[in-house]
Amino acid sequence: GGATIVWDLVVGGWELEYGAEFVPNAEGSYTIAVEKCRKMVAGDGPIHNSFAAKEHGKLVLSIDNSLSRRKKVAAYRYLVRRSSSSVPA
Repeated sequence: GGATIVWDLVVGGWELEYGAEFVPNAEGSYTIAVEKCRKMVAGDGPIHNSFAAKEHGKLVLSIDNSLSRRKKVAAYRYLVRRSSSSVPA
């Protein structure tokens, strides 16, 4: 908890679907839809997004390229930044 997750995604080729959700580790917590699934095409610009996690968990990036028979390429990168208050001294 207390970390910010930053990610970039770019599509090269044909279309695909992309979405992001945060799944907390705590039992009884709800999954948060960070970015609803949406269609991306090669002409779209890169996506740059971030999410500040208030509790421990994982961010799930979903990339679905099964809609077409043609080869599709997507590249992504991510970075996790911990806030200075969440790092033990």
